[in-house]
Amino acid sequence: MHIVLTGGTGFIGRQLQQFLVSSGHTVTVYTRENRGRNANILKSCSIVEGELTDSEKINWLTSECDLVIYCAGSIRGARSKDFFEANVAGPKVFGEALAKSGGRLLLISSLAAERPHLSDYANTKYLGETVLEGIKGLQWCILRPPAVYGASDTELRPLFKLMDKGIALIIGPKDQRLALLHVDDLARAVCAVVRSSSAFKSRKMTVHDGKEGGYLWSEIVKSVRPRGVTIAIRLPHVILIGCAKINMLLASIFGYLPMLSPGKVRELSEKAWVCDNAKISEICDWKPRVNLQQGMRKTL
Repeated sequence: MHIVLTGGTGFIGRQLQQFLVSSGHTVTVYTRENRGRNANILKSCSIVEGELTDSEKINWLTSECDLVIYCAGSIRGARSKDFFEANVAGPKVFGEALAKSGGRLLLISSLAAERPHLSDYANTKYLGETVLEGIKGLQWCILRPPAVYGASDTELRPLFKLMDKGIALIIGPKDQRLALLHVDDLARAVCAVVRSSSAFKSRKMTVHDGKEGGYLWSEIVKSVRPRGVTIAIRLPHVILIGCAKINMLLASIFGYLPMLSPGKVRELSEKAWVCDNAKISEICDWKPRVNLQQGMRKTL
């Protein structure tokens, strides 16, 4: 199968390249102009450079492929427009092109899309899903993973590394429960969806590592450092909000896209981010292989 992959140079996209190629697929990585081939793109993958909203190029590209895996996305920003192009406009352009060509679209979304009121990120993820639902004739599937981690992760891995050194920095409520997924299992889940013809009948599916109900922070800490930590620090909500506001101010002064924002704090402060594997297990015959302890060994 000829597959076009967007977001292929990111943390998840790099793993998808490897698993898709190993499964025998022909992979074209659609990447931003001027990036060219780099260490994040396998030599066995071809490259097409372009913007996510270049409809002319995307119409040509999708006429040559069977499936698009849309893994591109913006996770940093100070306002909705910072997320809109990658999270909403891109899926719309690809969806409209595939509706014409008869190809299929797999959107790698986020569990955050379930709660669009929390942040601009969550809202644009939700809107990106919604635009696909409105495209007549499009064969689509949406995969909503929870927090994904792995050896190349730049978001969760630093927290886990700190725990491994004996310092647990807890950023959620005391009894918060979190679903997690190792990046290898996400890549296997994507491959399972690709193999399934019935997955693309306008389906939304969630996926996690097999721990029903997610993990307490204490369970995560124990998986990282079974002998316990020396220092455990739970950051109060008011401190997180204060840091987010300062970060937003600095971002406006120095011109960078912030990760920590008031919206992100609202996401982090939710009592639970959990999901289930019922649909993907039934439709795609997929089961997770990497539990948290195994995942931490791979990550650290």
